[in-house]
Amino acid sequence: MRFHVLDSWRGVAALLVAIFHLNVLSAIYSLDFIRNAYLFVDFFFVLSGFVITHSYGDRMATLDGVGAFALRRFGRLWPLHAVVLLAFVVAESGKALMAARGANFYAPPFSGSTAPSAVFMHLAFAQAMGIQDHLTWNPPSWSIAAEFWTYMIFAATLHVAETRLARVRFAAEGLLAILLIGSATVLLRYSERGMDVTFDLGIFRCICGFLIGHFVYRLWQVCPRDIFDSPLVEVAVLIATVGFVSVAGRGGYSFFAPLVFAVVVLVFAYEAGPVSRLMTNRGNEWLGRISYSIYMWQAFIIFNLVDRPVSIIEKITHRTLTTTDASSALGGEAGKLIVLGGHLMPLLVTALYLAVLVVVASISYRWIEKPGQDWFRAAMPKRDKREQPEAA
Repeated sequence: MRFHVLDSWRGVAALLVAIFHLNVLSAIYSLDFIRNAYLFVDFFFVLSGFVITHSYGDRMATLDGVGAFALRRFGRLWPLHAVVLLAFVVAESGKALMAARGANFYAPPFSGSTAPSAVFMHLAFAQAMGIQDHLTWNPPSWSIAAEFWTYMIFAATLHVAETRLARVRFAAEGLLAILLIGSATVLLRYSERGMDVTFDLGIFRCICGFLIGHFVYRLWQVCPRDIFDSPLVEVAVLIATVGFVSVAGRGGYSFFAPLVFAVVVLVFAYEAGPVSRLMTNRGNEWLGRISYSIYMWQAFIIFNLVDRPVSIIEKITHRTLTTTDASSALGGEAGKLIVLGGHLMPLLVTALYLAVLVVVASISYRWIEKPGQDWFRAAMPKRDKREQPEAA
């Protein structure tokens, strides 16, 4: 079973995060809803916990099952992650060649967020473990790293519960509840920016959202469908979610984000209302399919197709088009806020950015993401090759 509406929402959420990261001042950029759209990463985590439990929750009783799960998830995430990282390294190498010929850059090549030592950390999915004190290379990929290790923790916990504690009723749920409470406690105790933690406490943020998604799936299994048959339920949940994101900020309210998205996932998993019918079309389905590529390529496009062309224009025209804005910082040159002036031009740039991102993501899905998944699937034993719904 595939949750088509939830897949569609994943695509929409990926675009919202991409708009949040675009450092071009516009009427859209200034909306509170967009400035807080970083929270949609928590939607990904909750949705991932829901779908992974649906797909693999009963397949961890053996080490073979755990191994197949680990290989499948690694094959889902790592190939595209590695290719995008390579693209960043190639672009940085070009920047270094230009610097050697006298060009000046906001950040020197292969320094700070693009230090060579951080490449190995990225390849090991270790950029959300607090090893460094800032985001590096492809900044949004911290969440992918956190997800991978959350998958491993989830699989190991289920395996222990089903083998060592098989006689204890609800052992798996109990262990997972302890992990959930522990990760939430760490966030509440140590985060100074609400849920906006990445390189430092990102793994705890992911564990918290993922396990909430797991328990939402267990609730979905026993919850009567007719509870959500009212056409007003989906509309009300959608309005409430937009309102919450708009006011959450980076304070105490933001800690409720995984719970808010848990309600979204539960309601739309039933696909029973008018919003679900509106979301069910080929366009939204395709956005959901390429959402991982959208998420992974956004920073590369911002750095290389937005920031650097603007820097060149500034040098040629001697006009100042940028200002410092830490709230828009992805790392490196994206610590700048681009101010083009007027209303129409910033909106056109935003629309062009989204169009390019969707095109690049579509090509990426077809030629990188899907072949990578297929290669790892081909390496699996035949008994483990059953198609399962995927989670980004």
